[in-house]
Amino acid sequence: MYYRLHNYCKLVEGAKRGAIYNLQTGKVHSINQGGLGLLTACHSQQLENFLVLESPQDKPFLDFLHHLTELGLGSFFLNEPSEPKEKDQPIEPLQLEFVWLELTSSCNNQCLHCYATSGPSCSLDLIPHERWLSLITEAHSAGATAIQLIGGEPLLYPHWRELIEKAHQEKFSFIEIFTNSTLIDDADVAFFKRFNVNIATTIYADNAATHDAVTLNKGSYVKTMAAIDKLLAAGIQLRIASIIMKTNELEVQNIMNLCERLGVEVTPPDVVRPTGRGDDNALLPTQYAKQPIKPPFYTDPFSFSNAQRQHNCLNGKIAITAAGDVIPCIFARNQVCGNILKSPLVDVLNGQKLKACWQTTKDQIEKCKDCEYRYACTDCRPLAQGSDPTKRWLACSVDCLYNPYTGIWKDDHRCPTKENPNDLSGNTLK
Repeated sequence: MYYRLHNYCKLVEGAKRGAIYNLQTGKVHSINQGGLGLLTACHSQQLENFLVLESPQDKPFLDFLHHLTELGLGSFFLNEPSEPKEKDQPIEPLQLEFVWLELTSSCNNQCLHCYATSGPSCSLDLIPHERWLSLITEAHSAGATAIQLIGGEPLLYPHWRELIEKAHQEKFSFIEIFTNSTLIDDADVAFFKRFNVNIATTIYADNAATHDAVTLNKGSYVKTMAAIDKLLAAGIQLRIASIIMKTNELEVQNIMNLCERLGVEVTPPDVVRPTGRGDDNALLPTQYAKQPIKPPFYTDPFSFSNAQRQHNCLNGKIAITAAGDVIPCIFARNQVCGNILKSPLVDVLNGQKLKACWQTTKDQIEKCKDCEYRYACTDCRPLAQGSDPTKRWLACSVDCLYNPYTGIWKDDHRCPTKENPNDLSGNTLK
């Protein structure tokens, strides 16, 4: 007698335990070391070679296989089944999809946590206007369909409107400006409407005192809220982001309530990233944290396949700084992959440095490479690197509570860990 997992179920081995990825339902089921060893043995030989089918001692192992069968994960066979030829998922080519243009390092705010260390006195802008225009064409020709203008404060860049017009002319399907919104006037709102520009902005509280304490710009809250009212009245697509640090950690619910009242998407705020001025432990909140990485995990055939080839977030993205550096993410300031003042964009895109960033998988990352959940878990490399004492690019995430070498999930005072509802181990295969 033989036992095989179905072709749509993938067995992934970790250092201590394993996981069955059901690509039909999307569920990821945890199994312990005994279950992992049993399924590994089943893959290459018949059951009678390592189990006595009528033995009470081996009954727990057969019960485990029957349980897998009931869940639709595998089947028993009288004769050795032929190995079906797997249908490979199409390999997505490495291609540019999204680009940030960091037009200026200057900003009228001087936020405590700014990842780019922007402010009123910054003057790192090196890119001629004509080069920005040509970059928009080059990015679109390379495959990019989405573009975001950022800073500093992008509206301080004198010719930002010409860049929007150029992106519109190149037929980018998504055009967004990430602005602090303090400089938006009626003419800007009309321009956004005309060119179908999306706007993103940041709110740090539902009151001026706390918001302005983060921006270090008195009056910024009133100006930002006035602009938000104008944008929403004009029907401009708006999203509001929030970053939580010690200064505003008591404002989380107030910010979410404000977003709900405004009628924009409500999402839990992010926590300050350890980049630029944000790389300061004194800024870290003590009463708020994002949900840690924990089960249940889910996946699908495309995501499972891609997770083994490329990074879940970085792939297809670049940011170009005001100094011309090309980096894979606005927070990955030290991962410079080239400079567009020295090379055409296409050369940087084809360079090994950028490809290595795009192809950073969990199979390379410390601890993650030994974890059975590695193909179903998301990842933020800049956050992991910034949180690491020695700033290693391949450091594991600080938000992960799992130890793959013991198979134990650690409780966290911010978010108590519950039992994994997809754990199939029971008490029989420890």
